[in-house]
Amino acid sequence: MIRPAKHLDLNTCLLRAASTLLARLQEDRLCSFAELKRSLAALGSDAECVFLPTIHFLYLVGRVDYHPHTDSFEYLEPAKEVTK
Repeated sequence: MIRPAKHLDLNTCLLRAASTLLARLQEDRLCSFAELKRSLAALGSDAECVFLPTIHFLYLVGRVDYHPHTDSFEYLEPAKEVTK
């Protein structure tokens, strides 16, 4: 899903979905699971298929954190580089 291929639909690929979710999380900082899933509705019918892999990707790269007691996702700021 991340590697480009000849038949990859750029409108519903994982990276496009990730940028959509990050934009939503940057505005609200905290979104419920359902709200975040609805924000991908603009991508069409394939949005539901790509939602969970996108959340997993964002969690693995350290951009979101999941809070199970509220069933919500929190946006995490990227780590700043330390220069000497």
